[in-house]
Amino acid sequence: MTVRKRKDTGKWVSDFYYNGERIVRTLKFARTKKEAEQAEAVVMNQVFQQAYGFEAKPDKLFENFVVETFLPYSEANKKSFVSDVFICRVLVKEFRNRTLMQITPPIVETFKQEFLNTPTKYGKRRSPATVNNHLRILSKIFSLAVDAELVENNPCFRVKKLRLNNKRMRVLSFEEEVKLLGALADDNELIRNIVIVALHTGMRRGEIFNLKWFDLDFVRGLIKVEESKSGVKRIIPMNATIKSLLKHIDQKSEYVFPSPRSGGKLNDIKKGFCKAVAEIGIKDFRFHDLRHTAATRMADVGADAFTLAKILGHSSIQMTARYTHATDAAIRRAVENLDSFGNVLATERKTAAVILP
Repeated sequence: MTVRKRKDTGKWVSDFYYNGERIVRTLKFARTKKEAEQAEAVVMNQVFQQAYGFEAKPDKLFENFVVETFLPYSEANKKSFVSDVFICRVLVKEFRNRTLMQITPPIVETFKQEFLNTPTKYGKRRSPATVNNHLRILSKIFSLAVDAELVENNPCFRVKKLRLNNKRMRVLSFEEEVKLLGALADDNELIRNIVIVALHTGMRRGEIFNLKWFDLDFVRGLIKVEESKSGVKRIIPMNATIKSLLKHIDQKSEYVFPSPRSGGKLNDIKKGFCKAVAEIGIKDFRFHDLRHTAATRMADVGADAFTLAKILGHSSIQMTARYTHATDAAIRRAVENLDSFGNVLATERKTAAVILP
């Protein structure tokens, strides 16, 4: 490689000879020597193709490909289109004015590290899961570009995702539940009702937001989950609390919990929920933990992993097993029997002492 860094501008430059002709290109987007070498390889390939009359592949700008190809694909095929739009805004800002061929694995790795270490707009540390979601969308963008024969390889394939701690499981205590529902009783009846449904069904937030009156069967006491994360429909029985709650909600929209502003689908309750959680001092608790709480409570009263998997909509039994490991009746009995082990052993020794001379 023949890259060098200019002292006056600090820009990396590719400077090489081909068939006696000196070719100099400023690599204005390269930030490190490794990135400059990757960019120079692209330049050399283009020069080679032109010299031998090969038709060079069109090198489309990243932001144009996102707008023209990826977002229409996402809108037509994905439920997460709205989320994809927000993620693409970040990606386009990061890779603006770069062509698809100019985005190499080292550049993607640099983005990963810098994005992780950049605080959110609220001043908090960005989570690894958020970074991985952005990398996942970026990878899909390049997969479409490979299919369109605009690039030969997906640079994201050589960039490792961040490790996640998916074993976190915060469970709401009954005392905390009373405080939370009390804090939501007066000013946030909508959020309060949603919290109760989450606690008594284990449904995900998005599943509750998508719930329509047509999905409720009060005669048989069933809730039909038509749109789930896994894409598989399922049935959840109503208990007395849920049946009573849903019967007393006014049907103002096709949605059970419509947006107060539009009357259509509700998009978020994070602000009101987090405010109530903070006011009563519940630490380290998120909305998704209501689902963990429901599952743990069902396991506590004897629900097995297969039953929980059907209720929660898990695709594998391994996902549900964590709720039953600590509450399995046989395991608890085995540990509790240790209490009496010492007493039984002492009794046997006394009996033996009396019998033996």
